[in-house]
Order: sequence, then structure tokens, then C-alpha cells
Amino acid sequence: MKKILTIIVLLCIGLTGLVAQQVQISGTVTGVDDGQPLPGVSVSVKGTTIGTVTNLDGKYSLQVPEEATVLFTFVGMVPQEIAVGNRRIIDVAMQESAQEIEEVVVTAMGISREKKSLGYSVQSVSSGEIARTSETNVINSLASKVAGLQVISSGGVPGASSKILIRGNSSFTGNNQPLIVLDGVPIDNSTRSTVAGDYPFNPILEGVNNSNRALDINPDDIESVTVLKGPSAAALYGARAANGAIIYTTKRGGLGVPKVVYGITTELNTVGRLPEEQTKYAQGTLANGYLPGRTVQSWGPAISSLDGVRTYDNTKDFFETGIAVTQNLAITGGNDKNMFRASIGRLDQNGIVPNSDFNRTSVRLNADSKITDAFTASASMSYTNSNSTKVQNGSNTSGIMLPLMRAPVSWNLSDWQNEDGSSNNYVSSYDNPYWTAYNNPFKDDINRFIGNLILQYDVMSWLKASYKVGADVYTDRRKQIFALNSNAYPDGKIEEHDVTSKQFYQDVIISANRTWMEKLSTSLDLGGNLTHNYLGELYGRGQQLLTPNFYSMSNAVDLYTDDHEETIRSSALFADLHLSWDRYIFVNFTGRNEWSSTFGRSKNNFFYPSVSGSFIFTEFIPQKNILSYGKLRAAWATGGNSPDPYTSKTLYVKPYYADGFTDGNSFPYLGLGGFAYNNIIGNANLKPEKSIETELGLDMSFFHNRLGFEFTWYNKKTQDILVNTPKAGSSGFRSITANSGSMRNRGIEILLNASPVKRSGFEWSVNVNFTRNKNEVLTLADGVDEIDLESAFTSIASLAIKGDAYGALYATAWERNNNGQLIIGSNGLPKVSVQRKNLGNPFPDWTAGLRNTFTYKGFTLSALLDIRQGGMLWCGTVARMNQLGRTAESADRERTFVVPGVKEDGTPNDIEVSAYNYFVNYKGDGPLSATENAVFEGSWIRLRDLSLSYRFDLKNSWFKFVEVSFLTRNLWLKTDYPGVDPETSLAGAGSNLNGFDYFNNPGTKSFSFGLKFGIL
Repeated sequence: MKKILTIIVLLCIGLTGLVAQQVQISGTVTGVDDGQPLPGVSVSVKGTTIGTVTNLDGKYSLQVPEEATVLFTFVGMVPQEIAVGNRRIIDVAMQESAQEIEEVVVTAMGISREKKSLGYSVQSVSSGEIARTSETNVINSLASKVAGLQVISSGGVPGASSKILIRGNSSFTGNNQPLIVLDGVPIDNSTRSTVAGDYPFNPILEGVNNSNRALDINPDDIESVTVLKGPSAAALYGARAANGAIIYTTKRGGLGVPKVVYGITTELNTVGRLPEEQTKYAQGTLANGYLPGRTVQSWGPAISSLDGVRTYDNTKDFFETGIAVTQNLAITGGNDKNMFRASIGRLDQNGIVPNSDFNRTSVRLNADSKITDAFTASASMSYTNSNSTKVQNGSNTSGIMLPLMRAPVSWNLSDWQNEDGSSNNYVSSYDNPYWTAYNNPFKDDINRFIGNLILQYDVMSWLKASYKVGADVYTDRRKQIFALNSNAYPDGKIEEHDVTSKQFYQDVIISANRTWMEKLSTSLDLGGNLTHNYLGELYGRGQQLLTPNFYSMSNAVDLYTDDHEETIRSSALFADLHLSWDRYIFVNFTGRNEWSSTFGRSKNNFFYPSVSGSFIFTEFIPQKNILSYGKLRAAWATGGNSPDPYTSKTLYVKPYYADGFTDGNSFPYLGLGGFAYNNIIGNANLKPEKSIETELGLDMSFFHNRLGFEFTWYNKKTQDILVNTPKAGSSGFRSITANSGSMRNRGIEILLNASPVKRSGFEWSVNVNFTRNKNEVLTLADGVDEIDLESAFTSIASLAIKGDAYGALYATAWERNNNGQLIIGSNGLPKVSVQRKNLGNPFPDWTAGLRNTFTYKGFTLSALLDIRQGGMLWCGTVARMNQLGRTAESADRERTFVVPGVKEDGTPNDIEVSAYNYFVNYKGDGPLSATENAVFEGSWIRLRDLSLSYRFDLKNSWFKFVEVSFLTRNLWLKTDYPGVDPETSLAGAGSNLNGFDYFNNPGTKSFSFGLKFGIL
């Protein structure tokens, strides 16, 4: 760490000699209407990155090259350009603009466009918005800020993954997350589980929450994020664009003497929402009374009736206050020929679960050089090392939440270890959560390099050529330990999993820009790209450990290993034609023809076109004080989702047999190896899954851009979805993979921005986003009635069924009459339907985000309200806790209950049932229950973040500014959901399952304090 920092500092000192001869200018910027000073005005040298902003008094001071032209810009104001000449004091009066600010955004393939020229919806998030959330995972920093985008966290433990979806799901079992692009190069954002080749079950239902690899990006290095919301925006990415793309752009250098910015943030994390527990009754059963250490049930007598037995708050005592310290140091500088930015960041995070942590060190260097007047080069290089200790999760007897939330209140979990080192717990079938946290850790260590080089040559004033090459290479070394005497593996177990990922990318683009007849502007980008992706995984397992606390494969009797390799190569030719007439009519055409090794052998290339246009209709309306800007837009495009590698071929596999309860048997068996044909036939006619999207929009602003909105309607149909179609058993195969399914997403997105108050240095701004998406499965395949997205629990499944929403939760349900009333049997309990039923869609009906920001003389107060309506979740946690008598609700057990409904003859039910029967079989998951009673709506209103900051601008000081900030996340949550925070996912980002909560790790509340210093 110290060596790296020393190298960066020496590099920056060496580059100070590159600064050219400069002069000092200063002045005051005011509003032309009221003469009031304007803080925050951008003052920059045209054509360079030299710049500053005005202070609270509207004043600025800046060193500029001789003969420079200075550009003054401010949101809602007309930009001004002033030549410096012999002037050293330049005062400026700015006038409000009646036109939309000509915002420039980065689109597909790194092509920049004015936002007003786009015929499709894109949305940008600034570095300030990212910093305001103080998230360690850049994916989480987008939550509730972008219309059409949903972030699903898997839990509050360090390093846990986060899933991101844009405009719903496009594939049944394939990838549904968007492409992640960093500085113009696609990067890996996968989430991989550690699982043996002979393991027959779904590993994501237990184990740990593995990280998504965007976690390796340091949020402090991000300058801006552009979200391309679907094929209409991302069609140039072809077979990776069905789910949209997220374009991250990192911060770069600036002109002038080196500037140093150092920031440190300390964050405290506490456990968030948890199921409410009863504290009145002891461990035991109705029949046998108090049974300490002998049963998982809490149906024993009242603790107050037992001598020497006390109540323990095990849940509160178990969770700790997690502490995270983040430090970032950045140095920027350069001259009109060479610029650089070097940064180093360090995160040290301890979790709320004992012995859980996440640590990340990231180093980045961005450099730009003007080699000649026509030839420029830009380079970005980053190295990240991250490591973590993760804890067990979910349906896991050696997990954390399962034994913790079932623990009787009369048992002291903190006395967790016996004298011989084994687990001391309230029942022998579970590990004590303290014991498993310290004895069954999962550790990973990731080393990652991401870099790119961009060369550009200006052939003529209207013609340029660029070449880009990029690499994303990482290794991920994992080790999972299960100590001797752990419940899941009494003889002990070691798993080692090494992952190597290599992605290489290069493209060549020739760009031409010409203006004809003064009004017709054209630009044409022609290019091609090559990609090469390699993934290698080596898994090793050792069981039956000989010596305690010696976790080496040499200490294991039973050894197993397997490996996996895959390579994907693709190439493409693409074109982007942009036409503009008098800057009020814009039309854009793109086309990409792509060849990929994952396509079938009968046709290995496919074409992806798009067309979009926009019309600025306010150009034909006389200037008014009410309507400032108006644009109509429309777009049509296709995008793709590639098949998994090697699915076009029939492969040999190691066969295995499992009974659903044990790990079963597989080769090698009795010392003999063996392979057999896979029971799924490869298909040489495979095509990519294709999404076709139509989008219409209207953008308007009023009152000199003080009020504005963007409205978007979209209709995206995905066809040729890959489905395993059944084959006759006589063929020797079970199914064949074929392009035969289809699905549709339709919805609306609304963005609203307003500045209700802007006066005398005080400003109040409001930003609202609203999303409503409706998904429907249209077709499957002949002979296929349903598709199980992934194997889950016997009690509930997430399915794709024609006419339903994708991922609908199907499980047993209560019988009801035509009026929807429960039909009660003679035992006083509702009758269970013979057929499974659709119990709801795990995705919300609509979502909204509301941001209020107040600024005044250096103070900034901001709050983000996050709203979700609808979305069903299976809370298996609370259902099991009800059965065991652990919920607060189940403490009401000194009476009988009558389940509301009607008897089989239609009369109102009046049959009383015992409290035990009521909570075990009606509220719980007992043998007579239906899973319907455990499915709840996951609506919420939450205060996503609340921040307060103050910036001191210092004059004539070595320190240029000091910024102090305070932030809270998830401080307040209103929901009727009975489990943990409903923003949860048992399966994590590496799965298409949603809406499952079975002893998930809880979310967190965060409180952080930050300091940032600007030096030189």
C-alpha cells in the first residue's frame, strides 16, 4: 500500500514540469436579472479540462494558458465565451436560458451524443449522486434513482451481491442483467457459486452470498453513469444488448498544477429489520413441557413459571455494530499536451455478523496525451485486490439465520462452545450461529486488472479514426471450511475453488462529420470489434479431516476434484448514421452484424438494426415564458441474448443419480470413471434470443427550465427464447434446447424535475422517477406447460407459464368459494387445494423515487424517498417460526381461535382450534398448511438516504476546500412484510429466482461521517 502510494506521488511530482506558461484571471459571476452572485458556476478553458467553480459569493480565480477562451456555464443559464486577451479581471452577468441545456451523454460503443438528439430514453447519474449514497457496491448506488431500473440486494453482509434489472426480464433461464461497460470496454459483472460437479441440488439456496464483480469498482473513481435502458439505446452492442447497458465513465485529469483530494468516511452499520419474536415461552413441547437442549420447539411453559430460567435476547446480542472505513486519495494535473489522474482507495469493512468482513484496495491511473495536433492517446489502468470473509446463509443447518431465528428465548446462544471445542447449541441438529461464524468461514481473494488504450487520429477536420483495446482479467481464489463436528459435515470438509476470467476487447471506428447546405448535419461511424472471453474453474474438495484445525487437502481422506473451461469468441461490423436538420429534427440509424461461437453451426451470424428520431417542436413556437422546451421521440430496435457456450453440441457428462435428500452417487463410482451422453441434445440451429422494442416519448420543460418531465412508453417483445423441449424417452434423451419461447414487457417511465425555489443562494430542487412494467409470458414450446426457472423448494417454485408474469410463485393454496372465502374443514382448518396456484408476481407493480435537495451557502441537504408497490415474497422464515412458536404473534396461545371462512355447507365457520393447531397448521408450515399463508406483499416506503454536507472554500491557503458530510441509509422503513427487509434475495445476483426469503441474512441501517480535503 505504502509503496504504491509513493510511486503515484513521485509520478505526479515528475509531471508538474509539464505545466505550460499560464496567467491568473479572476472575477465575479452574477445573474443579469437580480444581480445576485451565482455560486457553483463552471468556469473552464474552452477545449481543455482546466476549470473551477465560483464560490458562495460568485467569485472565482483560475490559472489559464495565454490566449485562452474561457467558458462560463450554469444549469438554466445561457453559456458565455470570453477571450482572455490582456484582461486579468473578468466579471460576467449570466441570463436564464429558455432552451434545454445541451447535455452530452455517452451512448453505445462510447459514441457521444447531445441528449436532445436522441430518439430513445437514457438517464445519467452524476458522481455527486453516487458519492451521496456512500455505497461500497456501485450497483447499489443506482437504487431508486433511475426510471425503469430495479436493484435487488441479497443481504447486508459485507461483499454480498446485488442484482440489477432494466425494464423487466427478457430470458427464461439465461442472463437477464444489463451489460456493464467501463470507459468504453465491456467488463465482467458475473456472480458465481462454489459448487462441486457431483452436487445435484441448487447451491444458491444455501452457502454464502457471493459477490457480483462490479463490486471491484471503486465508486470514488466514477465520474458519471449513463443507463441505456433497452435495445433501442444499446442496439450497437448486438447479442449482449437485450437487457440494456450501464455505461460507467471514470474521472480523468485536468490542466494546471497537481491537485490533491483526500477523503475519509467512517460508517457504522446496524442490523435492519428482523421478524418479531416472542419472549414469554420456553423451549419445550405441549406434551412434555420444558426440554432444554432437546427440541427446536418453543411450545414449552411460560418462563415466569420456571425456577432459575431467564430470558435471553439472542438476536440482539448476536449482531454487532459493523464498522467500515473508506479512504480515497486522488491527484490530478497536467498541461495542454498531457493530463493525468492517479488515485488509490482503501475500504476496510467489518460486518454485523461476527467474523465477517470485506476489504478492497484499488489503484487507478488515467492519462491523456496530445502527441501531435492530430494524434491523441488515452489510457486507463486499474488494479483491485479484494478479499472477504463471508457467512453461511439460507436453508443451512450450519448457517447463521436458520439456527439464530429458531433459538428458544430461554437458551443462551452466547455460551456457544463446549470444552472440547464442539458447538454448544439448543439442539444437536443445528450449529450454534456463533460457532459456525468462527469455525465455518468462507474466504475469497480477488486480484483484478482492467485497462484500455484508445488511439485517435484526426485524418481531416471532418474525419477521424480511433482504435481501442481493452482487457479485464481477474483471479478469484476461494476456500470454504467446515470444521470437525459441524452439523452439515461432522467429519469436516474443505472446498477450494479457483476462478480465472479473461476478457479481451478491441474495436476500430472511423467517424465522419459534415454539414451540408448549412442546415443538414451528418455523422457516420463505421467500425468493427473483436472479443475473446475465457473462463476457467478448478474445484477441489477434501472430506473426513484427520486433524482438527488443519485445513489442508493433505489432511483429508476423501478427495474429489473437477474443472470447467469455456471460451467465447465473437466479431462484429457496425454502423451508426446520424442526421440532423437545422438542429430540430434528428434521425439515427444503426446496424450491427455479429458472428459468435455460441450461435449454432447452421448460421453463425445475425443482424441487429435500430432506427430512432426526435423532433424539437418548440423551435416552431414563439418564445413564451411558460413552455421552454418540447421534444417528441420514437425508436425501434432489436437486441440479442447469446446462447450459453456449447449448447449447440451434445456433450459427454458424468452421470449422477440423487434421491432428493442425499447427495446421491456419481462417477467415479467404486473406483471406476465413466461418461455418458448428456440427456439434453445440442441444437446446431440455435439462434440468439431476440428482443424487439418500440419506444415513444415526450420531453417538456417550462418556466425557463424550472419545471420539466420526460415520459416514455415502451413495448419490448423477446422471441426465440431458449427452452428445453421434451423428447420421447425412446430417443435416449430427455429434451432438446430450442428457440421457441416468447415474452413481453410493456410499461411507462416518468421523470420529473423541478426547482421550486432559486433565490439569493438558496435552491430547492426536486427529482421524481416513476416506473410501471407489466410482464407476460406469451409462448413456451410444444409439449412444455411450464418452465421452472431454477430448482428451489418442494413447497414453492418460481415458474414461467403462458399468460402469467415471469417468475410467478406457484405453491399449494387454500380452497375458496366463489366469493373468495376460505372453505373450512371439519377440523376447523382451511382445506388445501389439490392443485398448485399462482400466488403472485415477485416483481413490483410500480416503483418510484423522490429526491429533495436543498442548497444554501455551502450547505447541501438531500433526502431520497424510495417507494415500491406490490411484489409478492415467500417468507418461509416466518412460516417456520410460527410453527415452532417463535414469532411474537404466537405468544397469544392461552386461548382458542376461529379461522375466518365458511364451512363446507356454506355457513360461517364457528369451529374452534387450539392455539398450537392455529399457529402450526394455519399460520405456520405444518403438515396441514398451505404455502399460501407464507406469501406476503413486499410493498414499502423507505428513506433510502438522508445526507447533510457543508463545503468550506478556503482562500490563499494550502488547503483549497474542506467538505464535511453526514449520511444515513435505510433510516426509516414502512412495510407490512413480516420478515427481514423486503429488499432481499436468497438466491442473489447469480440467479433468476426472486421473491424467496428463507432465513436470509438481514439488511442494515447505516450512519456515516465523512471528511474531504482539497489540497494545492
